[in-house]
Amino acid sequence: MSLDVHMSEPDEFNCAELHSSISEVAHSLGIKEFHYDVDYISGKRENYIANVFRVLIKGDGGKNINVIVKTLVNTERQVLFHKLHEREVLVYDNVINKYKDMQKVLYEHERLVLSDCYFWNMEKANEIIVLEDLKIKGFDVDDKVSKLEYLDFEQICAVMSELAKFHALSFVYEKQDPKKFSKVKLTFEDIVYQNHFLNNSKLRNYYFESFQMSLNQVKNLDAKRKLQRIESKLLDLLQMYTKSGDHNVLCHGDLWVNNMLFKKEGDQRSKIALIDFQAMRYANPVTDLLYFLFVCTDSIFRHEHLDQLKIIYYDSLKVFLTKFDIDVEKIYSRETFNKDIDEFVPYGLLIALIELRVVSIPHEEQVFSQGLRVDSVMNLTEAVEARTEDLEYLKHRVNDVVDEAVANGAVDKLLDKINV
Repeated sequence: MSLDVHMSEPDEFNCAELHSSISEVAHSLGIKEFHYDVDYISGKRENYIANVFRVLIKGDGGKNINVIVKTLVNTERQVLFHKLHEREVLVYDNVINKYKDMQKVLYEHERLVLSDCYFWNMEKANEIIVLEDLKIKGFDVDDKVSKLEYLDFEQICAVMSELAKFHALSFVYEKQDPKKFSKVKLTFEDIVYQNHFLNNSKLRNYYFESFQMSLNQVKNLDAKRKLQRIESKLLDLLQMYTKSGDHNVLCHGDLWVNNMLFKKEGDQRSKIALIDFQAMRYANPVTDLLYFLFVCTDSIFRHEHLDQLKIIYYDSLKVFLTKFDIDVEKIYSRETFNKDIDEFVPYGLLIALIELRVVSIPHEEQVFSQGLRVDSVMNLTEAVEARTEDLEYLKHRVNDVVDEAVANGAVDKLLDKINV
């Protein structure tokens, strides 16, 4: 075995733990003699939690395997984000593998596309997960976000359809193996807004700094005053909206354009593959839907298309569950789904005020690449605000969603929540 490296910082990958993981993957796939090429891709999708590498394993017999390696090894973030790595491993071990097995009864074109997991290590200081590289199947990132462009309508419809399949598989899991599912769902209570995680990861500061950065852009003074009253209860509200309630599924938890891959199949609708499951939680399915729509679309799009997107999502949920002999109306009626959308719209506003900076500031990745991380949010905020021109698009996005929230009553609904 030899190592053929194609990356600017080979030291990021050059350690026994990562070399050993590749060796184990190769041997498990029947490749005894091999060498491999490594490309460092972390940061190209604004992935700041782990280092991410694309690895081509070349077998001497001509058999090649393409994998993605995500790791905290050789980073300064092992203590901060060990729990997120652990959660993604648990997702693949307890959920994704089960979903792939359940879908074997379907034709391939009917299935939700999910990566295989070839290897994982949850030990502290040895956090590694090796996944199938879906680029070989034609899936790739969409660069619209880096250009400050929205996904097109056809792509968003595809996201709704595939998200419905993802949620449907949770219902199928619960029906087919209720005893195991009852244990699994307890494993996936929300983590990212919980105090025990926030205290260790320092993400608490990130949420409040991001929220404050958005508030600084708000033009409507009355709305701004109301949102300032909400700020101190920000985490309480996020915890409230993401806890399990009457209707729940295993949700993605961080559903935006950078956590999905796209594949265009001729004149057919784009295929979507969901990735990055560190934030999976057992919660109301509309939390995923609204997270995506409030981060990845604007108020005009939501006003014009939300009703149609709800129909696409629910019809896809219904059709997919029918393949497993499940009547969707008996477990999650269309009426209940529509009511949940209305009830959780304020959650979409909160997410937008926290996350819009990521999709609105074109040079944010450059700031991170210069050595800052999410635990240095004060420095990041200062660095970004020093470039006034970078704030214009953020200001536009923030005021767009705030004006919408004033009109639909979401701001006042949040005030009602904290005044109860």
